[in-house]
Amino acid sequence: MLNLIPSQYKLIALAAAVLALMALSATGAWQWQANSYQRQISDIRGEYAEAARQAEARARSEEQRRQTAIEGIRRDAQDKIAAVAADAAAADDAASRLRARVAQLSRRPASCAGTADGGEAAGEAGDLLALVSSRLDEAAGELAAYAEGAANAGTACQRSYEAVKRN
Repeated sequence: MLNLIPSQYKLIALAAAVLALMALSATGAWQWQANSYQRQISDIRGEYAEAARQAEARARSEEQRRQTAIEGIRRDAQDKIAAVAADAAAADDAASRLRARVAQLSRRPASCAGTADGGEAAGEAGDLLALVSSRLDEAAGELAAYAEGAANAGTACQRSYEAVKRN
């Protein structure tokens, strides 16, 4: 029965079959290559996602370390400020007692009998001494409080910078 089909049709059918097989083979190869590329792209995306996750974790860890260090420094500075305030209050109390004692001494009459006539002028000088002493003590207290506060702020700032600068 094969003899009934002319040989040229047989060749055309054979060529068509070969072309169809070649087309199917090329399509299969193309599909296999596309799948291979897709897997490679998927792997690369996974690697990038993992690298991004690790970088984010490192950044968060560093941020947390810095924040913890700064919080510790802030607490330490607050403690120092409280201690300075307590010291200033104690110094003010001592200064008040000293001013009261100077005022008391300046109001006391002179014990020397030879200067009894000049008691009025001596009283003014004693008041002046008490006033000058009081003002000097107040100014010294203010300067000491300012200097201590500035020193504590500078130390806290420096420690914060060092804590953040560390890698």
